[in-house]
Amino acid sequence: MTTPKRLALPMLKDLPTLDEAGLKNFQVTIWHGLYAPKGTPAPVLKKLNDALKVALKDPDFIKREELLGAVVATDGRIEPAGHKKFVTEEIAKWTPIIKAAGVYAD
Repeated sequence: MTTPKRLALPMLKDLPTLDEAGLKNFQVTIWHGLYAPKGTPAPVLKKLNDALKVALKDPDFIKREELLGAVVATDGRIEPAGHKKFVTEEIAKWTPIIKAAGVYAD
């Protein structure tokens, strides 16, 4: 399991994380973000973000996501600046690895 915590998915709940198995600080996850075109008015962005935060706290939504093996973000990534920081860090982390491997997704 490459997530920092075990997943709630019944078939995977007993599978230890790589951290638990001794490979410390190794984390590879799939993540999603909500994006809008450059120049989108600030009130529109706020309305979208407010709606997203409501959805991310909905117990039924969280349960459905967990049954799919997903973990709903609850940290600073639910704010635009936090998500931008996260994406920037992910790019910085993976760019050298991708370049060294010479393998790219098309």
